[in-house]
Amino acid sequence: MDMIQNYLSLLHHLLPATVTNPLIQVVTTTFGIYRAAYSYLSPLLTQVVSQPDIASLLALLAILWLSLQILGMLYRSVMFWVRLAWTIVKYAAVVGVSLWVYNRGVDGAVEDAKRLAEVWMGEYQKFAGEAKAWKGAEEAQIRMQAKQRGYGWR
Repeated sequence: MDMIQNYLSLLHHLLPATVTNPLIQVVTTTFGIYRAAYSYLSPLLTQVVSQPDIASLLALLAILWLSLQILGMLYRSVMFWVRLAWTIVKYAAVVGVSLWVYNRGVDGAVEDAKRLAEVWMGEYQKFAGEAKAWKGAEEAQIRMQAKQRGYGWR
């Protein structure tokens, strides 16, 4: 910073006064703030440098903070793309249903929806029956194993 203040006097010859006066004011103010901060923070910095445990702890905390910041940025970017994809899917579904209703007409779309609901419920009942039969077979197998080993209350 001392070197910058030495060369500030030469700026009067190179730049007009309307530029150099605010520039000199900003540089001298910055230099004053730097000197004050250095005088207050110098004992703290020497203490941190002289005790490596504190320095390593501060480095660890800085690395942890930085990694959490990067993780937050990654989370936000992934969530942006997920929301964008979900929004595109919703709009595509609305456009698809609208085109379907436009092509089939309202009555045809209602008939198609009823038929789709019937097929869906038929498949659901079939799978529900299979699940119930599988559960019953599993319970029967457990009862048979318990009876063979002599477990149970009967």
